[in-house]
Amino acid sequence: GAKYDGVVQHCFQVGEEKEVHGVKGILDAYRGVFKTPLTMSKPTVFAEVIPFAAAQAKSRLQTHPLSYTILLLLTDGAVTDVQATKQALASIADAPLSIVIVGIGNADFSAMQFLDDFERRSNMNRDVVQFVQFNAHEFDKTSLTRATLEEIPDQLVQFFHTRGIMPQPGNNISTSQIPVEDYNEEADIDLSMDYRADGEIALNADQPAAFVDNSYEAGLGGVKIMAPPSTASQGYNPYTSAPAMA
Repeated sequence: GAKYDGVVQHCFQVGEEKEVHGVKGILDAYRGVFKTPLTMSKPTVFAEVIPFAAAQAKSRLQTHPLSYTILLLLTDGAVTDVQATKQALASIADAPLSIVIVGIGNADFSAMQFLDDFERRSNMNRDVVQFVQFNAHEFDKTSLTRATLEEIPDQLVQFFHTRGIMPQPGNNISTSQIPVEDYNEEADIDLSMDYRADGEIALNADQPAAFVDNSYEAGLGGVKIMAPPSTASQGYNPYTSAPAMA
């Protein structure tokens, strides 16, 4: 939340624009808060922003029948009022909305465990919320992406299927034509591999290999270059027939 004139608000516009585009737009709007009289403040309350997002999603559905909204909540602390949060979640099960809550930092998020299987224990007709603790995936971007997004496709399909809304014909689908060029011995890279006697796999050609590092320490590129083997080897191929034994 944020405090303005001594009053704590838990649902307010961030930045000058009602909507922003992309991660840069989000960050610029967030940084802009610190240029205003607003002051970040506890407690952590979701019970106001959840129904607001659900109302926005329902309103958008009226004009765009296939629209679906994802609410991403980033928090550095566990929710304060668990019961109010449960009531807010139970009230928005009929909205075209999925909620992903990401806990960031070293706070005790044990209070957020009530979100696990919440829809089953609260007799909701569909699952709408997923909680992910960032620290459990901070060194693996792929794992973090999977954890935050893996339930959304099923939630979206369930929402539209229960309302009898089936996938529509793709009228605005564009396909890219990728030209296939002939092999150029000078320009193209030989990616054939050789099995060395020590069990290692090496590229036959004299160029470095690369592997993708998914850790956050690898930065945005994530590509590390390995030098080619220093000595050539006839190699060993396990798929060839074994030599005859005396």
